[in-house]
Amino acid sequence: MVDQESGTYRPRRAFIEPDVEPAPPERPAQPTRNGNGRGTLRPAEGRAATRSASTPVRPEPVEGRGVTSPARKPVRSRVDEDQPKPLYRDDMRLNGSSRPDSRSASVPADPPTKETLTTPATLAPRRPPSVDDETTTILPRSRPTKHRTQALDAIDDYDDDERGPLGPRTKLALIIGGVAAVVVIGLLIGYAVRSAANQPQSQPSLAPSVAGSSNPAGQPPGQSGSALLTDASMLNPSQAKALDQDRNWKVVTTQPGASEKSPTAACFGGEPLEGQPTPQQEFVRALKSSGENAPVALHAASAYKSPEDAIQAYLVASKTLGGCAVAGYYIESGHLVSGIGDQAVGVVVMEVEGKKTRAHSVILNRSGRVVNILDAAQPSRAIAMDAVAKALSQVNSVICGAAGGRCDGNLSIKHGPPPLGGDEPGFLAIGDLPPSGPKVYPWVATQVELPKEEFEGSGCEGVNWTTEQAKSRSSRVYLIPESGNSFFGLNEIVLTTKDAKAAGKVVDEIKSKLSRCRSHKLTATVSKPNKVTSIGARKTKISGWTAVVAQKSTKGIAKYRVGIVSAGPKVVYTFLNPRDRFDFKNRQWDTVAVRAGERATQVT
Repeated sequence: MVDQESGTYRPRRAFIEPDVEPAPPERPAQPTRNGNGRGTLRPAEGRAATRSASTPVRPEPVEGRGVTSPARKPVRSRVDEDQPKPLYRDDMRLNGSSRPDSRSASVPADPPTKETLTTPATLAPRRPPSVDDETTTILPRSRPTKHRTQALDAIDDYDDDERGPLGPRTKLALIIGGVAAVVVIGLLIGYAVRSAANQPQSQPSLAPSVAGSSNPAGQPPGQSGSALLTDASMLNPSQAKALDQDRNWKVVTTQPGASEKSPTAACFGGEPLEGQPTPQQEFVRALKSSGENAPVALHAASAYKSPEDAIQAYLVASKTLGGCAVAGYYIESGHLVSGIGDQAVGVVVMEVEGKKTRAHSVILNRSGRVVNILDAAQPSRAIAMDAVAKALSQVNSVICGAAGGRCDGNLSIKHGPPPLGGDEPGFLAIGDLPPSGPKVYPWVATQVELPKEEFEGSGCEGVNWTTEQAKSRSSRVYLIPESGNSFFGLNEIVLTTKDAKAAGKVVDEIKSKLSRCRSHKLTATVSKPNKVTSIGARKTKISGWTAVVAQKSTKGIAKYRVGIVSAGPKVVYTFLNPRDRFDFKNRQWDTVAVRAGERATQVT
């Protein structure tokens, strides 16, 4: 047998040397195994014109294919007539296709010509008869490939110097042992596969599907985590009965995730909140009821990866609700809520659209890793906050355990300040001021500064805010730019006195001067002062008065609204100059005056 790698003569094998061995067609250079299975292919051009006897002869060119080197005629080998006819061809079997049957066979550089196909192939070498009686006759083998040849040679060459050549029995034993090992390994693999197939497969828990949604888990793109929120986590028609038990409720839509088209609760404009962590899940559900002027409800739920993220999200949402910086909305009242999860707060928000108003009763709560917002709205009159709290507590009881939140607690609703909000804590937020004018115009506020000496208010207060005894003093102005030359706006002045008693004394003095204004200013008319009270942060008592002052002049009658309250050691004065169609209603002004006192208690 001829060693195709080195051409070395091996004494243990019979070698039939033909006169000239026909060379197979030139093969493309094989890539070397350098770790990535790639190697550099050497071009045929530039090689020496003369080649050794082992150099393959290049076949004749095929029609339509260029040749870069002159064609060489194949050399025919002398065939021994005593030898049997060849059983196999040296050329590659293509089975009628352009691709080889096996990946171990390489496609020749050029297709064989007619002449090369008629060239007889070298016979496969035969083993000489053995003197061992037990040796069986070995049939001629097919032409070995390079890898098979190396494998067979390795058996013969193993430890030639020390052990000597292997006997036929040893070779047969090795072959039988190898076959047996393959069979055993195959049986083991088959048994393992069959055992795995018979094992019961655990099914992952899936969130209930949501109508019209391709993401039943309610997870935003790029987010992962267990599906904590499902349809069962959202307000259902049975729970919504707590809002108005005389009406029939039904689900309008349920959307996993928040989008630009998703409905939002009052004071939430749909824009991403600054500083809010990204939730793992979000659900938004809208419900409606039957009958005329039917109430509606919106429930938004968000699940976060940790309670810390949920706390941060709750604080951001609370500040957004407390600021309510959305044109057309303003906070009518705040409420202290307890007994629903770990944290909760409520507000009543009025929505103004032309001459129509809608009241939103909103409660925000956190239970472990979940934050909920429930907004129940109806025309003109607000739904009782107790009813909204009861509905949300039912929702909380479903999710609190899985969310790691508080499930027990006594439900309680009390009047109090709205959540801390606005760009200047301690002063009125934009959302505290009702819309005013023929259309809904946004309010803007100036920077906080010292009171101006020339500011006289209505002319009946009889106080100089720049010299009034106080530990600190500050003021701010709120305007509607669309009011034009009317310069409609609101002034707020805050004094910090020695203590609550001193603050109360200042309030009483101003109230007395307002009541007696007509006696020393004949042009003035003052309405009967209206008493206002509230409870601020840390249960601080808020008490004061509001009044309407009219001043006659040659240009007509000028109208002013005045409010003065004490909140602990602080005195908070508010002033409004109505112009044309820009004004507040009496009830709205009372709310603004007392709200200024509530905001003052939220900072020390």
